[in-house]
Amino acid sequence: MADKDARLEELIRRYGALIRGIVARVGGRAVAASRDDIEQTVIVNLWRQVEREQTIDHPASYIYRAAVRETVRAVRQELAREQPVGDANDVIGHALDSDTPETRLQRAEQAAHLARIIAALAPDRGRAVRAHLAGYDVTEIMRLFGWSYQRARNLVARGMADVRRGLQAGGIDG
Repeated sequence: MADKDARLEELIRRYGALIRGIVARVGGRAVAASRDDIEQTVIVNLWRQVEREQTIDHPASYIYRAAVRETVRAVRQELAREQPVGDANDVIGHALDSDTPETRLQRAEQAAHLARIIAALAPDRGRAVRAHLAGYDVTEIMRLFGWSYQRARNLVARGMADVRRGLQAGGIDG
């Protein structure tokens, strides 16, 4: 046990500055408030590798990739929390130059209705639906929010069912 602790301490001593630098450079302002948490997550992942007695042949490369991965995950989570649903062109379809003003207005109203439906969903269900509508698959949603595959799949399925019911109740079929 002491050997594992010593290995971890040595890795942190040697590569702690690398972790901090990567998190700061990759995350920028988007994760400024949570840099310490991201660094801690990288260290916990490193600890798990040491605990499993996994050999890390190229620690600098491994730690670099782990720090980038965790920072990107944190940035995506932050963006997903802040990102609005979008407008009619993002969610319902792109307006064509040949569309009439009435068609554009109808799409805008549909998008506003969709945004209200999603806003009324439970927070996790709403995040899952927004990510699904943005084109993420279940595995990506799972990783993005740190959920299990089953939880991500259920939140997407149930959230989309709620959205369909809400659209149908509003007279929008499709």
